[in-house]
Amino acid sequence: MQSKYDVIVIGAGPAGVNAATQLSSAGFSVLVVSEYIGGGYCFSGSIMSNTALYLSYLYNKFKTRTVNFIDIPEEAVKAPFDFKKSRKYVENISTKIVKAFTDQLNEAGSEFFQGIAEFAGKDKLKILSRQTGKKHEVKFGKCIVATGSYNPPLEIPSTKKFLYANNIFNLQTVPASVAVIGGGFVGCEYATFFRRLGCDVHIVEKTDRILSTFDPQVTKRLEDSFKRNGINLRKNANIVNVEKVGNKSILFFDDDDNMEAEEIFVAVGRKPAVNNLSLEKAGVQMNENGVELDQSFRTSNKNIYLVGDASGKTMLVNWAYKSSSFVAKHISGVQRKFKYEFMPKVLYIDPEVSSVGFTEKEARVKGFSPLTVKYTYTNLEKSLIIGFNKGLVKVIYDRETKRILGAHIFGKGASELVTAFTLLIQSGIKIDNISEYIFNHPTFAEVLNELGKKVKTKGGK
Repeated sequence: MQSKYDVIVIGAGPAGVNAATQLSSAGFSVLVVSEYIGGGYCFSGSIMSNTALYLSYLYNKFKTRTVNFIDIPEEAVKAPFDFKKSRKYVENISTKIVKAFTDQLNEAGSEFFQGIAEFAGKDKLKILSRQTGKKHEVKFGKCIVATGSYNPPLEIPSTKKFLYANNIFNLQTVPASVAVIGGGFVGCEYATFFRRLGCDVHIVEKTDRILSTFDPQVTKRLEDSFKRNGINLRKNANIVNVEKVGNKSILFFDDDDNMEAEEIFVAVGRKPAVNNLSLEKAGVQMNENGVELDQSFRTSNKNIYLVGDASGKTMLVNWAYKSSSFVAKHISGVQRKFKYEFMPKVLYIDPEVSSVGFTEKEARVKGFSPLTVKYTYTNLEKSLIIGFNKGLVKVIYDRETKRILGAHIFGKGASELVTAFTLLIQSGIKIDNISEYIFNHPTFAEVLNELGKKVKTKGGK
């Protein structure tokens, strides 16, 4: 390890590895410091949740015999969900991702050091080696903090140990009932996971609706879908205490309408993992929301950047890649404005939920004159083929320019459709021009054609 590097990256998840490889390839000397490669991305983030959802989807298909035209043996239907084998499956995927990240760092020429870093001044770090226990002091020209996020402890008196995303596969058997605390991304995904396993599931949300940052009409459809599939919703709920009684827990609410559950899964929102970095020693200023950042992700110390989850903006992997790429280019001398509102969001449940751009309310706040146009899956040939007709696509566009401002989707294919809308928004395509393009048939993408035609003939609703 050298005494000084052009750039030191703290963290080796998607954001850290992406920034490091881009800067090394551009000729900078780069050191990456982390306790392990992969970060929370592999062991508690989207890899864990998406793998859990995939395994539970397969299990539920066999358990309920809903695989069309396949005669499923009785022994397969009766087989319990195997948490031990599922854990090995997740670990195998994580191992492959860690190897891929390691190969990327090596090929780009980035140096990796396994250790724990904290700031020791405005341009230097103190690094504790995980292997030898020795401390090193290293200087940097620029430093990128990509330390990810963590699950804060639930601030509720409890005698019960809770489940989190990083320990669900430590379960031995499928619990009879699960209370999921939090109705955001993580809560909705793991509520789906447990319900597919046959659990009695309750989502406990403190606000008046789940996915509060999404369009209200989209979240209403999701809430209805959850109810149809046996996921119970407890909204405007305030938990005051949790007590373990035998093999169950009792959740006490301020309205005295208490609830029992065998297990409690906590999904109340992650926080940037920056508390142990001694940022104050580097002259980094904080505010009530965390670390103060400018539009280029720089802190008050202009040589220190925060990216990905650590920035506190959002906790999505595409955000990690986009923000770290932006910072790598900024350090390389490319000056651009980051357009945060164009970040697509996807909830990978069944049916999927996705969103990009502004809601109607947000568009008005930004000074636009928004109109909306909607299309349901009722007569879409692709939806008829797969047997799902409850989808909704709602598009926000500007009255004067006809440029698309936002898209909000509930239904199968939502993760693919939102990608198309992201490109349309970023390209400044007018919504009434979409119908001029040719789409494959039968596909969900034909929704775009139908939306364009509706605007041309009726002007939206």
